[in-house]
Amino acid sequence: WFGNFPDLDTQEAATITGASSPIDVHTLILGTHPSIRSLSEEQYYGHPMNAFWWIAGDCLGFRRSTGVSPSSGEPYKFTSTLRYGVEKVIPYEEQIRTMAQHGFAMWDVISSCKREGSLDSAIEHETPNDIEGFCKNHPSIRRIVLANGSTGSKYFVKHFKSWWESGQLRPADNKESQTAFNRKAFAKATNNYKNATITCISAVSVSPAAASYSYEQKRDFWESYVYQPGLQDFKELQSK
Repeated sequence: WFGNFPDLDTQEAATITGASSPIDVHTLILGTHPSIRSLSEEQYYGHPMNAFWWIAGDCLGFRRSTGVSPSSGEPYKFTSTLRYGVEKVIPYEEQIRTMAQHGFAMWDVISSCKREGSLDSAIEHETPNDIEGFCKNHPSIRRIVLANGSTGSKYFVKHFKSWWESGQLRPADNKESQTAFNRKAFAKATNNYKNATITCISAVSVSPAAASYSYEQKRDFWESYVYQPGLQDFKELQSK
């Protein structure tokens, strides 16, 4: 059985950034459940080949690490496409702080489960986190991002069906989200999502298992659907 990490709350964000009041969260990024590597490292997206922190760095102005393989001593191939050099490497704690300072929060769909290995498809007997409660406590949230694509999205729909039926959620307009969240399933009950306040995005997976996408393709998706709109929301919320 595996447990998960606590959510990065806005009050915690205020504490670690030195802000005088909680920072408004506009984007909640959800993994499915931490991998064995992430649990052992006690880090979100802890596998060195997971694209999450590399993309976050390219979009927020830092670099995850040097990107040198400990086995070969050579740089990972995708590091040639990174936007920042090794002088921009910052510690993991500071990477978390940078996310929080810009209004991005992270958590997982699944709180605990039985699973052999690290694949989402192997998850059994899962218990979800209280994602709906988190969003009620943080009404500034405008988007929820499922970081591991269709598999994580499947669990999100499974465990939050009534939330979808309430009409507060809507699938994003990209093909992946329309398919993963089965847009037609809740369209009638919600008057075609007319009153939705939170957009749900089934993202191109950051997992190294999603090898059919290049690093640049993953970054382009996340920049377009997550970081660019998120940073725009951050500016708007800061100006209020």
